[in-house]
Amino acid sequence: MNGPIDAELLGRLLDEHGAALALYASQWTDAADDCVQEALIELARQPQVPERVVAWLYRVVKHRALNTLRGERRRRDRESRAMAARFAEVYQSLGHKHDESVAAIAALEDLDAAEREIIVMRIWGGLKFDEIAATLAVSTTTAHRHYEQALGKLRRLLEMPCSTNTNRPKMN
Repeated sequence: MNGPIDAELLGRLLDEHGAALALYASQWTDAADDCVQEALIELARQPQVPERVVAWLYRVVKHRALNTLRGERRRRDRESRAMAARFAEVYQSLGHKHDESVAAIAALEDLDAAEREIIVMRIWGGLKFDEIAATLAVSTTTAHRHYEQALGKLRRLLEMPCSTNTNRPKMN
């Protein structure tokens, strides 16, 4: 299949293999369609059709997907560190100890994204429940209930067993 790369070839490859390539890329990233598109663009830039063009596309799609995955991971790590630094700064400015802020950051990271979002909006953002409800497109009652559930989970994560209770003899 050597020869020039034209729009007809690209269209045919997309029609015949696009869905499978996107499924293949989705193992690593949510941006699977973007990876397929980038692979086809890279193919269009080649001086001639690679000998095994479909295998070539799979290889390029996989590389794009893995690069996207690494980029997403780096972004999440950067955002997590930035959030932790901001949180620690605010938490310590309120007079809390460094160890307490580290524990609170770890507990916040253990919450799922929706729980963390509502806690941050209410506690650090100072939003009222009607404002949170408008932001999340839910009722005020639902916003309050989700906040209470997230706050309960945060409390459980932050609870430290009291050493005096573990050393105390059991009463019969």
